Amino acid sequence: MREIGKLMEDLRSDNDRIRFAAFQVLLPMAREAPHKIYPWWDELTAMLEKPEVSNKYYGLCLIAQAVRADGENRFDRLLPHFYALLEHESPVVAPNAAGLSGIIVRAKPHLEKEVTARLLASEHTCRCRHRELYMAYVISAFDEYFDLVSDRQGVAEFVARQRDSSSPKTRKTARDFLKKSR
Repeated sequence: MREIGKLMEDLRSDNDRIRFAAFQVLLPMAREAPHKIYPWWDELTAMLEKPEVSNKYYGLCLIAQAVRADGENRFDRLLPHFYALLEHESPVVAPNAAGLSGIIVRAKPHLEKEVTARLLASEHTCRCRHRELYMAYVISAFDEYFDLVSDRQGVAEFVARQRDSSSPKTRKTARDFLKKSR
């Protein structure tokens, strides 16, 4: 296996193929052992600033995994910036920022109220080009941490409004969620 430092260097490459190859190795590593990538927190958060969608996506995915090793509460300070990406127009960035929320809330339950409020508000603030599909990612995130949700009624009402979505995936995700949460 390649050294993490080299993988992180490759992740910063201007070459998409090199970046993608590094991400393909780092993501499973981060899922299995988030403490291995946590020392590169600053480099991961810097990826959210880069203009390329792939950089933002890789950063989101790796940060969500690293949060599980975040004993210094660095994510607490990053939260506003991370969740500002819910308003990104990209059909990759915004849905994944929402969809990764289950991992984040499981790792940081004290942030549940703020994360839930931001996800609920995104129904009105979302600028994603595939808004209807985006809602499926929000519902999936709620599903991952519904046992921790403080505003269960607000979440249930949000999900109920998605039952008639123009997105087949969102309709199905909403109906499955509502069946399960009864």
